[in-house]
Amino acid sequence: MVKREVNLYLFLLPLLIGAAAFFLIAGPHFLNPLNIAWLSGGDSLQHYLGWAFFRNSPWDWPLGLNPKYGMDFSNSIVFTDSIPLLAIPFKVISRFLSEPFQYFGLWVLGCFVLQAWFAYKLVALVSANSLVCALATFFFVFSPPLIFRMGLHESLMGHFLILAGLYLNLRAQDKNQAVWWILLLSVSALTHFYFLVMLLVLWIADLLGRTLVKKTASPKFILIEIGITIFILLFTLWQAGFFAVSGASGATRGFGDFRTNLLALFNSRGWSYWLKPINLHDSVEAATGEGFQYLGAGNLFLLLCAICALIKRKLSLQVVWQKYLFLLLALLAMALISFSNHIGIGSWNFRLDLPTPFLSVLSFVRSSARLFWPFYYASIFLILYWIIKGYSKKTTYLILVIGALFQIIDTSAGWRPMRKIMNVPISSEFKSPLKNPFWKAAGLHYQNVVMNERPIFWETFGLYAAQYGLSTNMVHLARLDDGKANKSMEKLRKEVNQGPLNVNSLYIFRDWKDSPQQIRFDPKVDLLARIDGFNVLAPGWKVCANCPPRASEKALVEKLTASEASELNQLAPEISLGEKIIFSSQGRGRVDFMLEGWGYGENWGTWAIAPQAKLIFNFPSSKPKKMVINTKAFLAPKHLQQEIEVWGNGSLLGKAILKKSDANQIEVTLPDQVMANPILNLEFRSINAVSPKDMGLSADERLLGIGLQSIQFTR
Repeated sequence: MVKREVNLYLFLLPLLIGAAAFFLIAGPHFLNPLNIAWLSGGDSLQHYLGWAFFRNSPWDWPLGLNPKYGMDFSNSIVFTDSIPLLAIPFKVISRFLSEPFQYFGLWVLGCFVLQAWFAYKLVALVSANSLVCALATFFFVFSPPLIFRMGLHESLMGHFLILAGLYLNLRAQDKNQAVWWILLLSVSALTHFYFLVMLLVLWIADLLGRTLVKKTASPKFILIEIGITIFILLFTLWQAGFFAVSGASGATRGFGDFRTNLLALFNSRGWSYWLKPINLHDSVEAATGEGFQYLGAGNLFLLLCAICALIKRKLSLQVVWQKYLFLLLALLAMALISFSNHIGIGSWNFRLDLPTPFLSVLSFVRSSARLFWPFYYASIFLILYWIIKGYSKKTTYLILVIGALFQIIDTSAGWRPMRKIMNVPISSEFKSPLKNPFWKAAGLHYQNVVMNERPIFWETFGLYAAQYGLSTNMVHLARLDDGKANKSMEKLRKEVNQGPLNVNSLYIFRDWKDSPQQIRFDPKVDLLARIDGFNVLAPGWKVCANCPPRASEKALVEKLTASEASELNQLAPEISLGEKIIFSSQGRGRVDFMLEGWGYGENWGTWAIAPQAKLIFNFPSSKPKKMVINTKAFLAPKHLQQEIEVWGNGSLLGKAILKKSDANQIEVTLPDQVMANPILNLEFRSINAVSPKDMGLSADERLLGIGLQSIQFTR
């Protein structure tokens, strides 16, 4: 390692560069703790809501548990990616903080500053020139994979942790090496799971290097270090809430979906003015940012200069292999896992079959592309090493200045649009579709707001619950204990369908198909209404004598106008005897009654595109005896008839062989055992469905059977 004379002003340069990069890329509004205008939804809102519920929940043990966010299947602050490293200490002083309060801007500023700091420290290992080290920080700070996470996954912006891990592997060892690793691993655990995985691999590489290559630590000392580190790390993980879900629940499926393409370093994906993006034919890769590893024009310029230096100076890599063998193996291993078994080379993709148990283990790092980051930053460091060793001081200055300008300008194609998003006008209020005065009164009256199905309204009602301090099961979690969630949903369904209702809970329904049984409620006591487009069941609302709002507000709430809300007798849409329910793109049948197995609506009706296509109905109040079904059938010269079975509530209602493409009518009787249930679960089974492609008619691969036009319940 090099000896250096410290120039204090140049020493402070990386900190200033990091801060300047933050204000250039993110802008000042992001830093305001009161500003939540940039939280437009999605993952960033999930992170904020995890913190908002956590700060208002009573302290638990372990500290990171978050009981109000998810209720029966809640887990912890870890699984909302809310950065426990900051969430826990800020909760300690939450009574002194504003409402709302967001610390993500402060975190991102810290990430930029520390990214520059550790980049400086890394390059200082191979250069005694402070200006060279300071210039080199630009290539780490203006890193597209780092900046891309802003406003999306702020917890994943802690790339400085990777640089710190590389630094500990490469620097001269000292007696505090184990202490620094314990600190770094603990901080990683309190930041994000993926950083912990990467740092564990880098720590193991350092252990093996110190023991077998550098021989600066005895096996006995290493065993002691391992024991103490594991103990402290397990305690940290426990307190953060990592063990709030079972191991099986913590695993996810889909290893290979979010992987690194072999050409990812050169694929700008819109983050360059000069380099065109490489077309991607994998739908998941093209639709998500996972696997985005673009180097930037500045780093690519350095790479070309480094190759020239290698050829001209014939720089040897032998010392790298000799001193840092285990680090190199660790970097390569993580890079290979990031490529996954779904190999992508530009637009060309192929999949390697791996044993199921092996895939199950790897599924703990489903977003395996992130494991490429240590290799990414080690590559930049190695390129800079070749530049520094291969050129004179003046030439190195020139190359670094030109490269830094290229990097800043080129990557601005990606981060300038992000800056506009992060710098919308400052606001401490969220926009909400919940406008009716009912919501305020209900928020002050109830303790919970719940849904009896996996929710799609978690953003709207998560914010609503956080505003009024309610508990909710309408949550978005990175990892979920499916067993607990299923039991919780079953418990809620029993409350709704069998009773008794929880008088402390406000119930929300997406539509009546989410609760196909009759809702058990007392219309004289409980309010069932559609308010601001949401179906709401408010137990005891009509007899609430001590509701919080003032009398004038209460009167306004009770007088539900047609434009704002409407009271319902049941959630299920009414059906009249003899009414023809239309299933065309313009008819109400698709929205009100169709479940899975159907294609898109057309002007005549809807094709069944699966062998089983399902619907659900509430029977008309005037008990029907029959059901008349008007249909099309998909026929072809090689497919002259279509066999259909009609099932209702598990009973075979009738069979038909359709020999006409249009104007088919099927009439079935509704037996008493089917009518005993107030709900009809109807299923059409197209026994010999075929696709137009199979018949040589078109490229359409859908299995087409019955084409549903209308249904009538009659006597």
